[in-house]
Formats: sequence, C-alpha cells, structure tokens
Amino acid sequence: MAEDVKVLQLGEREYAAEVHESNQTTEHRVMFTQDLLDALEMPEPDEQRFVAESMKYLLQRTPVTALPHDIDLEGIQSEDLEFLPEMRARMTG
Repeated sequence: MAEDVKVLQLGEREYAAEVHESNQTTEHRVMFTQDLLDALEMPEPDEQRFVAESMKYLLQRTPVTALPHDIDLEGIQSEDLEFLPEMRARMTG
C-alpha cells in the first residue's frame, strides 16, 4: 500500500509526521534520543529521513488509523528487534 509521509521538525529530535494513505490522513508526534541515532552507527544520519523511514516501517505492520499520536521510537526499538537493523538498511540503501 502506498503511503506519503511528510515530516516537519518541532524541536530537538522531535518531529511532526503527517501520513497520507489511501483516503486516510493522520498526524503523529515522533520522538527519539541521541542514543537511538548513535545506535544506527552512521555518521550524522538525516533525522527527517529517519522519521519518514520509521513511519513507513510502522505502516507495514500497523494500519495508519491504529498508530498512536505520540510515537517514541526508543520504545519501538525496545519492543521490536527488527526495527534497528531495518532502519540501518533503509538509511544506507
């Protein structure tokens, strides 16, 4: 399913993500820590791309309307062992 994710920085490692999927639009606040960025093991990763790719990853597993408004990527990493390796692959590919 095709989705369009627009990302806007709100603050330090805090972003707004607007997701358009089919005829649904949802808005989310996405947060993460510097430790999570460091865990990507990449020199200066593009934070906006990281947020967009993270949202696309979540949308492959969860319907857009079931995603919470506030998304803590640190929590996703803790609960989903595939998240970090997948983000590394997406960010370097």
